[in-house]
Amino acid sequence: MSLGLVVLSACEKPTPNAHFTLGSSTTSPEAAGDCYGHGETLGAEQAEQCLTAATDVPVFDYRTGDEFRIGVDPKVADSGWLLFVNDNPLEYQRFTSTYRTLSGDLLWSLSQNAVQQSGDGTLRISVAEVTEDFSLDKLTEIAQTEGQQAVQTALYDSVKGVWNAELSPADED
Repeated sequence: MSLGLVVLSACEKPTPNAHFTLGSSTTSPEAAGDCYGHGETLGAEQAEQCLTAATDVPVFDYRTGDEFRIGVDPKVADSGWLLFVNDNPLEYQRFTSTYRTLSGDLLWSLSQNAVQQSGDGTLRISVAEVTEDFSLDKLTEIAQTEGQQAVQTALYDSVKGVWNAELSPADED
C-alpha cells in the first residue's frame, strides 16, 4: 500500500483539458507540464513561451465555412480564460463560459490576415486561463501609465495555463 502512494506522489498532477472541435474531429489535450501552474500564474516569460512556441499541438485542416468549437473545463471557466489567435488576444474579454464557437466567417477573416502576415493562412488557437482579477480596465490603466510593453507583461503575468491547437487551411476542391 505505501509503495502505491509513493508511486502516485511521483506522478504529475493532471491538468484540466481544453476541448477543440472542427466538424467531427475533436481532441481534448491537457496543458503541457510547464504550461499549467496548478492555481498559480506561469510568469510572463513562461506564459509567452507557452503561447508562442509550444510544439506537438493538435492540427485541424479547415475549409471555408467551417466552425471551430472550443470548450474548457468548468475549473478553467470559473477562473476565466482568454482566446488568442496567432499569439495575439482575439479580444481582451475574459470568458467565464465553458464554450465558444469561432464562426466560419471569423475564421476566414483571420486566415486572410494570417496569409498576409505569414503567407500560409495557418491559425494557432490558444486558450489561456487567467487570474480571477484579470480585466480590460486594469490593462487600459497600465497602458496609459506605463505603455504597451507593460500591458503585454501584465497580460502574460495573469496567465495560469495554456492549451493550443492549430488550424491549417485544407485544399479547397
